[in-house]
Amino acid sequence: MMHELNDERNETNTNTDELGRNVSIAIEEWDKPKLVELVQHAMASGLSALAIVQDVLCPKLLAACRSYDAFDLSFSELLLMADTIKAALDVLIPEIKAATEETGQKGTVVIGTVEGDIHDFGKELVAAVFQSGGYRVVDLGRDVPLEKFIKTAEEENADIIAISALMTPALINMEKLIKRIKDRNMKVKTIIGGLAPSKDFARRIGADSWAEDALAGLHELDALLKNS
Repeated sequence: MMHELNDERNETNTNTDELGRNVSIAIEEWDKPKLVELVQHAMASGLSALAIVQDVLCPKLLAACRSYDAFDLSFSELLLMADTIKAALDVLIPEIKAATEETGQKGTVVIGTVEGDIHDFGKELVAAVFQSGGYRVVDLGRDVPLEKFIKTAEEENADIIAISALMTPALINMEKLIKRIKDRNMKVKTIIGGLAPSKDFARRIGADSWAEDALAGLHELDALLKNS
């Protein structure tokens, strides 16, 4: 039995590795139809949408962001790659949501891209992963006014506000939002993420947590509620 389980695990890893290589080529060539075809075929072959996101697409998006940070990738190239990846997410995220019973058993998270930032690639993925992890997620979208974060968190009795920013100028509003939350003595916890903020920035502005990707964010949510 153990031998059979190991064989099955090795086959899954091989399939994921092969998918990863083909996905990399499609992303580098900005080939949306090919990428969509690859993920659809992977799901038809038995890989779950969440596994494809976690094991294949998340690492590709994170690698692209790191290349941008290292000046190996221009911002326009990053946006083209992200837009290509979003074509796959548009297929995968509904599958993830459909496979999840949104019970909100862990808590409620209000998530959005902060005012001044019109890009939300990655944020939708994070929201889907949070939901798949057992959280009730209220997604406010992109370019969200600061007061809307606060008002929605109060109306939804949210446990956590998750704030995303891709553009560096939007960090000013992220800092303002954290300050308003603290000035009002709200009990809600805060987590920030996206390409623009760093762990040091999160510490400096007083955010409760920071995460560099969706899976790390899910672990941080669990830790925040456990320690609250």
